[in-house]
Amino acid sequence: MKKFIVIITFLSLSTNVFAQLSNRHWIPPLHARQANLVEDHYLYLSTPVASPIQVVVKLGNGTPIIGSPFTISQGNPITIELGFSQPSIMFSNTNEVNTPVIDKGLILESTKDFYASFRVRSQNHAEILVSKGKTALGTSFRIGSVPQEYDSGIRNFVTSFMATEDNTTVSVSDYESDVVFITPSGDNSYASQTFNLNKGQSVVLAGNSSYPSNLTGFVGALITSDKPIVVNTGNATGGAGPSPGGGNSGQDFNLDQIVPVEKVGKEYIIVKGNGSSNSEFPLIIATENNTEIFVNGNPLPEVVMQAGDFYKVPNGFYQGTTSQNIYVNSSKPIYMYQVLAGSTSDATSGLNFIPPLSCFFQKSVDLIPDVDNIGGIQYQSDVFILTTTGSSVSINGNITTVIPENVLGNPNWVTYRISNMQGNVVVTSTGPLAVGVFGFSGAAGFAGYYSGFGSEPEDSETIICTNNIINLFERIPGNPEPGGTWIVPDGAPLLNGDLFNPSINIEGLYTYSFSILCEGEQLNTSISIDVSLEEGPNPGNNTSINFCSSDPVLDLTTLLGSSLTPGGTWSYNGIARPNGLFDPAIDLSGNYTYTLEATSVCEATSATVSVTINPSPILSTIQPLLVCDDNLPSDTDGETYFLLTNKNTEIIGTQTNVNVKYFANEIDAIANNSNNITNIRATSNTIIYYTITNQFNCFTVGSFELIVAPLPIVNSIVNLKQCDTDTDAITDFNLIQANSILSDDFINLAFTYHTSEINAFNNTGLVSNPTQFNASNGSIVWARIENENGCFRTARVNLLVSTTSLNSSNAFTITECDDLIDANNTFNDGIDVFDLTPAFNYFLSLFPTNQNLILNFYENASDALSESNPITNLSAYRNTVPNTHNLWVRIDSTINNECIGLGDFLTLIVNPLPNINLGDDFVLCVDPITGLGSQIIDATPSEPGNYSYVWNPINPNGNSPFYDVTQGGNYSVIVTNNITDCVNSDSIIANFSSEPAIFSAEVATPAFSSGSTTIVAMASGGFGEYEYSLNLVDWQSSNVFTDLPNGSYVVYVRDIQGCGLLNSGTLFALTYPNFFTPNGDGYHDTWNIANLDPSYEAKIFIYDRYGKLIRQVNPNGEGWDGTFAGQLLPATDYWFRIEYKENGTAKEFKSHFSLIR
Repeated sequence: MKKFIVIITFLSLSTNVFAQLSNRHWIPPLHARQANLVEDHYLYLSTPVASPIQVVVKLGNGTPIIGSPFTISQGNPITIELGFSQPSIMFSNTNEVNTPVIDKGLILESTKDFYASFRVRSQNHAEILVSKGKTALGTSFRIGSVPQEYDSGIRNFVTSFMATEDNTTVSVSDYESDVVFITPSGDNSYASQTFNLNKGQSVVLAGNSSYPSNLTGFVGALITSDKPIVVNTGNATGGAGPSPGGGNSGQDFNLDQIVPVEKVGKEYIIVKGNGSSNSEFPLIIATENNTEIFVNGNPLPEVVMQAGDFYKVPNGFYQGTTSQNIYVNSSKPIYMYQVLAGSTSDATSGLNFIPPLSCFFQKSVDLIPDVDNIGGIQYQSDVFILTTTGSSVSINGNITTVIPENVLGNPNWVTYRISNMQGNVVVTSTGPLAVGVFGFSGAAGFAGYYSGFGSEPEDSETIICTNNIINLFERIPGNPEPGGTWIVPDGAPLLNGDLFNPSINIEGLYTYSFSILCEGEQLNTSISIDVSLEEGPNPGNNTSINFCSSDPVLDLTTLLGSSLTPGGTWSYNGIARPNGLFDPAIDLSGNYTYTLEATSVCEATSATVSVTINPSPILSTIQPLLVCDDNLPSDTDGETYFLLTNKNTEIIGTQTNVNVKYFANEIDAIANNSNNITNIRATSNTIIYYTITNQFNCFTVGSFELIVAPLPIVNSIVNLKQCDTDTDAITDFNLIQANSILSDDFINLAFTYHTSEINAFNNTGLVSNPTQFNASNGSIVWARIENENGCFRTARVNLLVSTTSLNSSNAFTITECDDLIDANNTFNDGIDVFDLTPAFNYFLSLFPTNQNLILNFYENASDALSESNPITNLSAYRNTVPNTHNLWVRIDSTINNECIGLGDFLTLIVNPLPNINLGDDFVLCVDPITGLGSQIIDATPSEPGNYSYVWNPINPNGNSPFYDVTQGGNYSVIVTNNITDCVNSDSIIANFSSEPAIFSAEVATPAFSSGSTTIVAMASGGFGEYEYSLNLVDWQSSNVFTDLPNGSYVVYVRDIQGCGLLNSGTLFALTYPNFFTPNGDGYHDTWNIANLDPSYEAKIFIYDRYGKLIRQVNPNGEGWDGTFAGQLLPATDYWFRIEYKENGTAKEFKSHFSLIR
């Protein structure tokens, strides 16, 4: 049991316990007054646990966030992106405020303790909210936020809470009655509010600072519940400074998580940040009436407070030099908030929730991740440290040399401040330790009390699972000193150090005794733990098994052993499975784990079946084994001999290390026994079974069908007759013509021809060109005829040569005029379309009508002899030999395909068309006044001959190839060859045009005008369209030329169709500039009248407004630069006089211009 003297002594420091290291954390959502105040926000996780642990991060509704679970370990923290704006999973929209939500806020869980902090930033704002873990759970809270003096347009107060159990009733009360809350239906005031929540639901309360009552009216409000909740509070944004009058003194996010009333204390030390007196002060909220507040050891109270009151401890109480601090103690428990700033700017404030002093503060903070970073933005960051006097403090393993600051009113504690911290930070001390951080970047600042929540050890009960050896010291609530001693129940075995082994140690009361130095006094205490045991679940024993992929389905649960605890779940390599049924054909090799979930006492436990699946041989679709009918006893009985091993290659495929066996029945094959065979004599439809076995002794069973294929039906001896092309009884045979004679089913058979019967049987001695086989009358060839199954017979073909029934006296001629189809088929290429029908009818008429003949035309003798490529389009055949093409005629009997007649007796003649060319369309240039002109066009063909001509319009010269064109129009001619009657035609278009009848040009701008010159050209008369130029290069349709500088010009005019060119003679442009700007920019830096014709012999004089001669300039020189005697003259008007000669007559002109600077 605890010693009461120790409890009394500890109560003088802290009546409650705090901890930020926890295996569970809850972070309710928040709300900013304007959505654009929120940009990227993150969750930072770290742990002092050396071995990796997994942290599950879920929304309030239990849905894991993307990436969950996350793995961390000592020295290996992680940063998790949560969102980049409001709304997000951590920031509620206006319509989600003051009403329960389930899909926001975070719940974090792990098997070991870890730190969790929420960080948010935007361009001008930042903050760190550090989760208090299980210590944050409670049922009564006093709410703090920055007391404000004015509204800047973006300020508010915000408080949020999350339920941890179903059917939780939360009440909000004890605030100013005119506080205005944001709600989904608009802004409303309530004397109090009550919410009913289930586990994971949150409510965000917020009010805009535009209402005066909201500046401080919610500070000190009371939140109570009938079941544990977690509370965040602060401002998003807020600021404590006074109104600067029309501007603002700066604001920032000020947020933190708090603990319930029963866990606050009466003694605090607060370390100052970098801010001004506006943004640096402790904020006290009383939890009970008549609470006295003492500062820096003063025996007289600074103030007496009532429950819910708040008090801003004046900034002037901070004392010290390098690490200024304030010591506050009270007569009753109080909430201590700290407002501090990262820099002297009031816009960099943050909010810390401060723990009361405790001798049981932890002695290390391992670690604060990325102390100077939120997302990708770096901040200038400092760390402040609170520890007992005389303790040694280390930062990242190095003892600090910073001088500690004493605490006025409590000499047992000192504070440190370490500047410009970067990266991950580990802080350790030989005494109790509390650590906070703060920093800034530009107008954004943050603060976070990252550690220091100590824990007073106390008596407790614990239940230990019989499956696990546990460290009993770690089961003591709070932070007891290590190295103590254990007293075990009477007669019980001793512990192994701090380890409790359920298989050795027994249930009962275990007492841990230790000593601690507190407030300079060595105190001894004993803590009791009442241990009871709970029987752990049995997942069975780890085992392994080998399968063939063709094995049947097996329930892996049967492999784990007896006395198995039911109700577990199966997983494969960490991926959940519905059950333990294992199908080797579908499932994969790997670890199949049976897991019994953790209970409130026992950790999850599991057993694993390590499965190896050996591949079974692969079965593929095997085609029937087809063998041709043999002659035992006859080649038509449907029975033959099968060699089964011929299927080995097809069955094995690309597989290696396998063997194949064949069986006459399925039972032997399934048993894979020794009753295997390699050959069989059988009929069609017989089924053969086989097995494939691999090196793992895995086998598969397949089957295929035996088929006896019949031989083709053929005539064993046939005659093939061919016409002789001369009288030598030798000709070319197309042996393929024998196919239809050999078999009625010739379309479905394959024929080859051989020089002997034995060659035909062995498929050797092939006739290389069966469509052009030269042989004499009475020759013999042998045919090999195969069906689709490769079964064959042989037959003899007798070759007979006959005399043709056609001769040259039967010849037939057809003539046509050449035609024009396209650029590739011109009118003189010697190719034309012929109708061969009259010739077809003519040749057939030479034979009696009852002879059953077939007639075909061929382009050459080879095709005619082999009966290949007959001409099929008789009505529109285009000859392939230009000019004269002799076609072959072949006449055969339709009864036996015997040749009746053969020869090149059809002649096709193509006569050329008259080759004429009138030339390209042309322009007839005529006299611009009379419109008269003349040009000859010629239609004479390129080849001499007897031609006639028909012109349109009618040719005055009659039947002549020449036409004298005197006016524009379309001219066409039809030319006929009077010998062949072949006709051709051509046409041409004649356009007419001329130069202008009259042309002149003049300068439209008076001489010595300011600016530039315009010249106008005038063309009249003629029959054309005209364009104009000043240089014979650049032509324009307009007769007006503008913006011309001084100089001489000649204007040219021409007909756009090329009929004539005229010019105007020389014209002169004479103007002057009316201003110049001598500023050295390269534009108008001097004044002059340039480009004057040399015949002017011009002289230019410049005067000021009083008539004083300033400068005489040469028109061909650089001009005047606006100076006189080296001095810049003022910007004003100046006069000039120019003397010149025009046609030898002296003239003078005066005017003025402006100098502009």
